[in-house]
Formats: sequence, structure tokens, C-alpha cells
Amino acid sequence: MFDYISGKIAAVTENKVIVDCGGVGFSLTGSAVACAEYSRKAEAKIPVYLAVREDALELFGFLNERERELFIKLIGVSGVGAKLAIAILGGMSETRLISAIVNGDVAALSSIKGVGKKTAERIALELKGAFDGIVVSTDGLSATALDENAVLALVGLGYERKEAELAVKRVSKPDMTTEQLVFAVLHG
Repeated sequence: MFDYISGKIAAVTENKVIVDCGGVGFSLTGSAVACAEYSRKAEAKIPVYLAVREDALELFGFLNERERELFIKLIGVSGVGAKLAIAILGGMSETRLISAIVNGDVAALSSIKGVGKKTAERIALELKGAFDGIVVSTDGLSATALDENAVLALVGLGYERKEAELAVKRVSKPDMTTEQLVFAVLHG
């Protein structure tokens, strides 16, 4: 029904972006990474997904088309709703998430807040073939892509880019999620 919403960014919170489109404010729920990126922009064209439930209609906004496609695959998994899918997208980078799914890395998936072991197993099992043709390293994501998501989140929180890059490099350890990196910088 909706493919994108284009307009002025009126407000951004941790997981919401308000877009003023022709005098109407659309509230989009998004991942922490997407919201951090949109907080730096005055205007944007945001890919969206309309979730229709019995009691509500909710718009979800994404950083890019790839993130939306991954969201759609995630909500197709039994037991994964739209809110959990957004939490999963904010819990690790797209590349690391795909790597964890393809490699059946239940530990990495269950390290995301809100994802238990059974849900992680279902995600790995039901989406294993969804990424055929994508080459993913067996050791997961390089630190640079994960670090970039953390840097973008910190910039969205008011850090200067160079300051955020240095802070992320200082606290970075193997197997840290984007959320853990940001938390370590803010509380380190």
C-alpha cells in the first residue's frame, strides 16, 4: 500500500521518526540505527512497511530497501512480530545478522535483547535458505561494518563523527553487538 514517505524530518526519538509530509505528520517506528541516521537529516525519503493488525495500523520506517526486505523476512518467521523484528534489526548490523542466520549461529541471534534461544533457533531454521547466493564469511561480520552502525548511532546522539569513531574503537571487543558498543561508549 505504501512504498515510501518523503518529507521533512519533524522529530526523532530512539525508535520513532516523525515525517512531515504535506502538513501531515507520519510516525514511523524504526531501528535505533535508522533513527540515528535520520536524526542527522532535514529531509528524507524513507522506505516504509504498513503493519495491519486487528486493533491497529502501524508504519515502520527503514534505513534502506535492504533493511526493509530483511524486516519482511523476519516477520515471516513464526513468533516474530514487527516490534521484535525492529529490535533484531537494531541489535546487530544487517551483514552480521545475515551471517548469523546463514551460519545457524543461535548464540549470536539470542544475544539480541528480546530474542530467546527458541526464537533464535526458529529464525535460523526458517530463514536459512532465504539468503541463498549471498556469500557470508564463517567468522561473521568484520568489525568495521558493526562499528559503522555504532558510530552512526552515536552521531545521532550528538557525538562528532571523529569522536564517535575513536570512542567505538576504544571499547570495541569481538562479538559485541551495535547496542553493546553504544552502551559501552556511553557508560565507559
